[in-house]
Amino acid sequence: MKYHMDESYIDNTPNAFLYQRIMDRYPKSAIGCFIISEDWDEQALLELKEKSEARFLVGLQIDDMDFDRLDIIEGIVRCQTEDVNQVVKLLNISPRGLIGIDVIDIKSLFEREKSYKFIQTHITDGFETDMAKKAANEIVSQLPKNPNIKGLLLGIESSESPSLDNTAYIIDFIEKSIMADDLYTYYCTSMGDEPNSFRLRAMYAEEE
Repeated sequence: MKYHMDESYIDNTPNAFLYQRIMDRYPKSAIGCFIISEDWDEQALLELKEKSEARFLVGLQIDDMDFDRLDIIEGIVRCQTEDVNQVVKLLNISPRGLIGIDVIDIKSLFEREKSYKFIQTHITDGFETDMAKKAANEIVSQLPKNPNIKGLLLGIESSESPSLDNTAYIIDFIEKSIMADDLYTYYCTSMGDEPNSFRLRAMYAEEE
């Protein structure tokens, strides 16, 4: 775990931004996200990377469409259509929070494995400790049975800054619930806008 941020993007530039083919201009970001099925070809991706000044690109795969431009992008995150914005929020790390990571950390995950799967759980109504425990159980239940995880990024979001005890509980619970010969993990915490809410977002890569 890390407790500092990469200061290169501490201005108003988002760490992650979702780009569309129909956009007239590409705002700057550190991580350029795009939906693979929106017909991005090699030239469009190169133009996106240049105009957005992104450090790297991440494709969001919402169907079974194959993608052969892995030489241009850093990696792929498989998700449901309704989860696209949640994936971007996970990658759009914040400099505020109990635990912070930086863009380089996310890049290192994709250097380890190219393809990740996104899962999440959202709990409302209850004391934070109860919501944290329920969220931890629900996120683990979405993992494959006896998974051998190679890479994991977990975002912990609460309506108030997540406490150290609840954060430690979630991390310990998840790491005890998965198999890994060499588990490569990053965690980050943030505050959400929704009152009395607790959310976990995660992307993971399995050993094949």
